[in-house]
Amino acid sequence: MQIIRPGTTIDFIGKRKPLAALSILLVGTSLFCALFGSINRDFVFAPKYGVDFSGGTEIHVLVPGGIDISAIRQGLAGIGLNDDNVQSFGTEGTEFLIRVENINFGADEFFEKVKQQLLADDGEAAWARFDWNPGQSVHMTVVSTEPRDISVLAARLQAMSPDVAVAESKVDHNAYEISYPGLTDKVKAELASVLGTDQGGKASFEVISVEMVGPAVGAELRRKGILSLVLSLALILVYVAFRFDLAFAPGAVVALLHDVLFTVGVFCVLGREFTLPTIGALLTIVGYSLNDTIVVYDRIRENLVRFPRRDLAEVINLSLNETLSRTLLTSVTTILAVTSLMIWGGPILRDFALALFVGVLVGTYSSVFVASPLILFLQKWLPVDVQTTDDSRDRGRAANHGARL
Repeated sequence: MQIIRPGTTIDFIGKRKPLAALSILLVGTSLFCALFGSINRDFVFAPKYGVDFSGGTEIHVLVPGGIDISAIRQGLAGIGLNDDNVQSFGTEGTEFLIRVENINFGADEFFEKVKQQLLADDGEAAWARFDWNPGQSVHMTVVSTEPRDISVLAARLQAMSPDVAVAESKVDHNAYEISYPGLTDKVKAELASVLGTDQGGKASFEVISVEMVGPAVGAELRRKGILSLVLSLALILVYVAFRFDLAFAPGAVVALLHDVLFTVGVFCVLGREFTLPTIGALLTIVGYSLNDTIVVYDRIRENLVRFPRRDLAEVINLSLNETLSRTLLTSVTTILAVTSLMIWGGPILRDFALALFVGVLVGTYSSVFVASPLILFLQKWLPVDVQTTDDSRDRGRAANHGARL
């Protein structure tokens, strides 16, 4: 099946300069949004990181009967959450995401207060140590130098916070576990007061999932995600140089970098979040765009052998026209599948599908207008090693002669 007639002669190379200027402008804008936004988080187009990369707590709540989001925001204002912390999820008005950057939500301040209070009341000699993981945990272990009545200790701590729980440690001697009510517990309590209960006395909402990622872990995941993209581009540079010619490799890598940065820019402008699935989508874009580019490069190499005396720009144009039908058919069928995923895949897959949608479109463009013209642009520094038909025949004879020997 062909949607482009054989013999089509579109002058792709002739349009390379204005399109190169457009690509530089768009990719430069994307890079500015990503870099400047990472420095100034108040920038309107700064990249938004999900819990995977920023750290924090994300609670997915389902309200089967539905409720206006303003009611939830008003109810959660009592525990210090603002409107930005509560977002609707999906299109039904029954699911909501509650996000807070700090995963222990006030536990650090409370534990420090407990430590200071116990040391002030009992003296430093009465307590051996106070252990908790700042910014990460809602549990603290306190170790006493002598046995204590747990009911008395619990009463002292509950006078400071009524919801705190105290239990004897099963690991250390004379140690006690103090549990501070975290964000999830507070959200449940506030939602129960806002939404009430059903006739059976059960809560009229359901906590579907709770994700907690510490800030250190989030930063490490973000670093590794960027590293995976950089390493993939470096390995592709080596592969293309080995598979074709060194003159082909920079064009392929620049085209892939162009696709990734453009997709990142679209996410910044639209305010979509970067998560681990988004990194997976970017790596998928790299693979898809490389496949398109390799098909074009392979035809260019074939035509360089067939027409060694033709101008390189003419050979590239011929190759692009010959592969245009295949390029468009592959892209259109992929776009149809990704569009279906965006429409019917649900909110969880929507950002992943959006990244693929943008990446496939821009990847098709870059295979034609970025990767191939760069071969021509780099001729001054990286000339293409053209293997003529006579060269191939001579090498074949030499190989056969060596085999007979």
